[in-house]
Amino acid sequence: MNTLRSIGALLFATASIGFVIQEAVHLHRYGHFVPPALHADIFVQRGDIGIEGISRLYEARLTNYAPFPVKVAACDFITDASEPGTMVAYAVERWNRQTSKWEKVIEWDESSFCRPYPLGIAQAQLVSKWLWPGQGISTGEQAMARGGLELGDSARFSVFYGTAGDWKSARPTAAFRIGERPKMEDVPLRLRH
Repeated sequence: MNTLRSIGALLFATASIGFVIQEAVHLHRYGHFVPPALHADIFVQRGDIGIEGISRLYEARLTNYAPFPVKVAACDFITDASEPGTMVAYAVERWNRQTSKWEKVIEWDESSFCRPYPLGIAQAQLVSKWLWPGQGISTGEQAMARGGLELGDSARFSVFYGTAGDWKSARPTAAFRIGERPKMEDVPLRLRH
């Protein structure tokens, strides 16, 4: 019986140390703690997609920090260049300073998510995927160029882990600032890279 208690105490201590390390790494990397559940984070990286004045690509990543697997709705797709990929649905929101509320700028809902489109996705299929603890899934890289977003605006992604457009299954990222603007007019808000 003492051996069983020792093993239990060792497992508890190991799990506790792992949790503390995970929280410390996430705090250092993103500036906030992470709950033991599905969590969305924002990644901003440099990239050139051929729009003059746009050099930043934004990507949200939904990660499972829970101690058990979670089922997530996703889209398995093949691009027009025959490359496979998987992504989750999302919305982009802008902070309205006058109303102190987040407003949708773009939203993938059931009618628009996981559908083929020219010069982008050639084949697409809605799937359910298990996200195991520590595993994540991305929205894909996006260029925030126009469509209601202006230089200096605060924006965020809300990532849907259930049905696309179901706000009860949305996990928002931290806010980020729009820091650049295309040099030419009439560029669409979202460009899949």
